Amino acid sequence: MYYLLLIAILGYFIGVNNTIMEIDAMQYASIARELLRNDNILHFFDNGDPYLDKPPLIFWMNILGYKIFGVSEWSYRIPSILFSIIAIFSTFQFSRLYYSKQTSMLAAIILSTCVGFFIMNSDVRTDMYMIGPMMAAIWQLELYCKNFQLKNLILGSIAISFSMMGKGPIGILIPLIAVVSNQIFKKNLKHILNLKLLIGALIIFLFLLPMSYGLYTQFGYRGLEFYYWTNSFGRITGSSSWNNNTGFTYLFGVFLYAFLPWTFLFLWAFIERAKNLFLTKALNIKHLEIISFSCFIVPLIMLSLSGYKLPHYIYCVFPFAAILTADMIERKWQNKKINKYIFLIQITTVLITLVFVYTVSIYISPKNMGFYIVPIVITFVFLLIYILLKKDLIARFVMPSIAGYLLLNYGFNIGIINPLLNYQAPSEAAKFIKENKIVIKNIYLYNENEKAKSRSFNFYLDINTKYIDQTYMISQNLLEPTLIYTDSSGYNELLKHYKNIKILKTFDNIRVSKLQRSFFKKETRNLMKEKKYLLELS
Repeated sequence: MYYLLLIAILGYFIGVNNTIMEIDAMQYASIARELLRNDNILHFFDNGDPYLDKPPLIFWMNILGYKIFGVSEWSYRIPSILFSIIAIFSTFQFSRLYYSKQTSMLAAIILSTCVGFFIMNSDVRTDMYMIGPMMAAIWQLELYCKNFQLKNLILGSIAISFSMMGKGPIGILIPLIAVVSNQIFKKNLKHILNLKLLIGALIIFLFLLPMSYGLYTQFGYRGLEFYYWTNSFGRITGSSSWNNNTGFTYLFGVFLYAFLPWTFLFLWAFIERAKNLFLTKALNIKHLEIISFSCFIVPLIMLSLSGYKLPHYIYCVFPFAAILTADMIERKWQNKKINKYIFLIQITTVLITLVFVYTVSIYISPKNMGFYIVPIVITFVFLLIYILLKKDLIARFVMPSIAGYLLLNYGFNIGIINPLLNYQAPSEAAKFIKENKIVIKNIYLYNENEKAKSRSFNFYLDINTKYIDQTYMISQNLLEPTLIYTDSSGYNELLKHYKNIKILKTFDNIRVSKLQRSFFKKETRNLMKEKKYLLELS
C-alpha cells in the first residue's frame, strides 16, 4: 500500500499555487517576508509593528522556503507539506511499536486523507508545525521506554522542542500525556521517574533558549509569560482575555466533519476501544495500547475547556484517531459479514461528501467541461487499479477513499477556494500592481480599519503599508505619486479634497474565510460584495 500513501501525499500539491487566504495564512506569509528585510530573525514584526501571537517555527520555515525557492504561494506551502509528511511517517512508525505493518500503513493513509489535513496544507496554519514533531517525539520517547537507548531520548526531546516552537506548550503536553498514561497503564512508574529524563529536559531548554531570548529582548517578561502561559493555559484558566464563546462541544462538532471521510468508522472504533478499556477489564492486558485513546480524549477535553477556540485546534488529535480507526478496520476486516458493513459505511460517506463539495462548487461559480476532466481521469484510473487488485482486500477497501480524497481535494481547492479568492480584494489589488509593474513610492490604506488588509501588499510587493485618515491626508498635502486602497465611502471623501485621483481598478471584496449562507444564493450574492478601489494620487 506504499504507492497508495504516496498518491495521497501528492494530493497535497493540488491548489498549491492558489492565492494565500486572509487573514491568518496571509499574516504568516507576510511576517516571514518582512523577516527577510530584517537582520534579526528572533524579533518579529507585522507591517512594522512588534508581533507576539505565534511561536517562530512557521516563520523560520517560511523564510527557508523563500530562500530556496523564491517568494511565492507554493514556496510558502512547501514547508507545511514537509511537516505533514513527518506527521504521517511518525504516525506509521509509532503504530509499528504496537500494531502490524498493515494496520500502521492503514493509519498513515487514514491520516493523510482526512479533510483537515489537506485543508491545513491549503490554508496553512501553525498546527502542522506542531503535529509533525509531536508525533516524532511520541514515537522516539516510546522507543526509549522500551529499550532505554539515549539516542531515542535525545531525538524525542529535540522533537518536543520543535513542536513547542511550532504551536506552544501543547507541543510538550501531548507527548507527556502519551508517555505518562502508557507507563501508568503498564505499571512502569520507574520509567517516568528515571533521572535520565533530566537530560531530555536540558535539551529542550537549550533548543528553546534562542526563541525565549528573542521573546525577552523584544517584549521583556511579558513575552515569556504570553508564550509559556497566557496564550495556552491562560485560555483554559480564564487569565487570557480571549473568548469567542464557542461552547464546550464546539470542537467535537468540528472533528465530525474535519475527519471525513473516516468519521463514522472512527466513532465505531472509539466506542469499541472505550468498551475494551473500561467495561471488559482490559486494564490487565499488558499489550493493549492506551496512548491513542488517551491522546485523543484528554487534549480534546482540555481544548474544549478553552474560552477561545478555532476549528484547527482539534487537528492535533487526528493521528490518534487514525490509529484507533485503522486498528478496528484491520481486526474487523477478517469477518466477511462485518467487512461489508465497513465498506458500505465508508463508500456512502465518501459519495455524500463528494456530492456536497461539488454541489457547492457549482453554486460558487459555473463550471465548464474542462473542470471535470481531472475528476474523470482520477475516477477511471482508480477503477482500473481496483479491478487489478483482486487479492489485496485492504488495498481495495482504501482505494475508493483515496480516490474520493483526491476528488474532494480537487473540488475544494480548484472548484471552491480558487474562485472565491478572486473576491479577496487586497491580494487581487497587490497582484494587479505587480503584474502591471506599477511604480510604487507609497501605498496607503484609507478608511480601512482592519489591519489584515495590509498583509497582501506586504507579501506580494514586499512593502509595508500606511494607515491614514482624512486628517492625515489634508495635513500632508501629498503631491508625489501615491497609491491608495480604499472603499466606496473613502473614495467619495477623497474626491472632495483631491481632483487628481485616478481609479486604476475596482475590485469586489468579500471575507472569504467567513462566508455567509446568502453568498450561495445568486439573488443575494451581490449584496455581500463590497467595492474596493485602487487609486493613484498624483
